[in-house]
Amino acid sequence: MKWFRQNGRNIGKLAGLLLILAGSFVAYGWFYKLAPMRHLTDPRWRDSHSEKARWLEEQKDYQRMGSSPDLEFRGDRIGYYGDKNWFLWLEGKATTDKNFRVCGCTETALAFMSNQHVDSWEEWTKTNKGRTQEEWIRDGFSKYGVSVHSPPDPSDAEPLLKLIGRKGWNFLMGGPQGTNAPEAIPSYIQYNAFRWLRDSDFNPTTFAVSNATLVASQDLIMALIKYSRWHGEFPGRDELGVLAFGNKPERAEPLPRMLEPKFLAAAYSLMIVPVLAGSSLLFFLRAKRKSKPRAEQNSGLS
Repeated sequence: MKWFRQNGRNIGKLAGLLLILAGSFVAYGWFYKLAPMRHLTDPRWRDSHSEKARWLEEQKDYQRMGSSPDLEFRGDRIGYYGDKNWFLWLEGKATTDKNFRVCGCTETALAFMSNQHVDSWEEWTKTNKGRTQEEWIRDGFSKYGVSVHSPPDPSDAEPLLKLIGRKGWNFLMGGPQGTNAPEAIPSYIQYNAFRWLRDSDFNPTTFAVSNATLVASQDLIMALIKYSRWHGEFPGRDELGVLAFGNKPERAEPLPRMLEPKFLAAAYSLMIVPVLAGSSLLFFLRAKRKSKPRAEQNSGLS
């Protein structure tokens, strides 16, 4: 008991320090580590942020938490927006991290990014790691009898549209075995056919006008409908999921005059300087008022 009385002050300091550290650790976890996960599961946050902000937040979740994709409930975009680097990250986690949750979402995301489905991602990656994502996608098309050019050529439009227009199956929900229809195409092939066309500046209206007889077929009508639906959901803005040949340098728009540094400096000065000057004046007058009675009191005593 005597020891506690003698060291009580130090024990109190140590306990206070530990409490501060514990609170800081929880705050770090809540406001930094778990922030992306909280945001992505909050419909209010998603509704108030752009698709680009959503994808950036999803990437933070993978980087900070090492989470596995959730395409079904959270609607993760990695399969649609992920590039070669994200494919390699996800494949590495899936094949080397024993604690990483590998499920249908993981398989689907890898298939969408590579336009492939293979028995062993590890072996496939060893063989194809040195190639580009565009080359992976072209190989995926070739397995369904379609050859496309790189860079794209207008002649690619018809065979890719025919892939989109054929009966398809949801690779995530149906699994790699797909549907019983032998002519059906997996969703990752059809999405990448859409993406290849979108990023090659394909214009469905121009194509339909120029190929009226061809478009009259049921498959191509369905393909153009699917293309329009996908384009509404994945328009390729802000370079989200855009392939290398589709990335075009954006023209820098001049800043409005009111956002130029000089204008901003003047605006903030007009806000801050008067407040500081007024506060200083009030503080000075108050101090002067308090000092006046003291001066009178001292003169009376003398």
